[in-house]
Amino acid sequence: MPRLQILNSIEKQVLEQIAATSNNEVSKRAKILLGLDEGKKYLAIAEEIGVTEKSIAKWKKRWTSSTITPETWDSAIAKANEVLGVNVGRPKKCKSTEASKIVEISEWSKNRKPSRSKHHHHMQVAEEAARRGLPTLSPRSIERILATQP
Repeated sequence: MPRLQILNSIEKQVLEQIAATSNNEVSKRAKILLGLDEGKKYLAIAEEIGVTEKSIAKWKKRWTSSTITPETWDSAIAKANEVLGVNVGRPKKCKSTEASKIVEISEWSKNRKPSRSKHHHHMQVAEEAARRGLPTLSPRSIERILATQP
């Protein structure tokens, strides 16, 4: 059976770089694509990298369905970032503009309604955000949003 070429030479170099230097999940994805390009079977790649065959099929499909055809190093990196970095984790419920509104509500709430504890404060912010039409968030989510803000 002939080997299926899914990578051009520039893409292969970029993926080798990513496999060697990126975080664990992105590195696994790059190794999957490199293994497929070498002509390895799904089962061999799955055992070698520690992923499922379904995962291999998913990343192959994402790579081959990308519309970017890289001819330079930068365009190959752009394709790799687009494909390998897509859908990492659960989508955020709260956009950055909404997060800034939550920070404003938190500051307003601190001045207006004193609270007994941090959790109580986060509950107040969550309730006020819902009243103002922002997404319904848990007090723990509010705490995470406030922790990431400067």
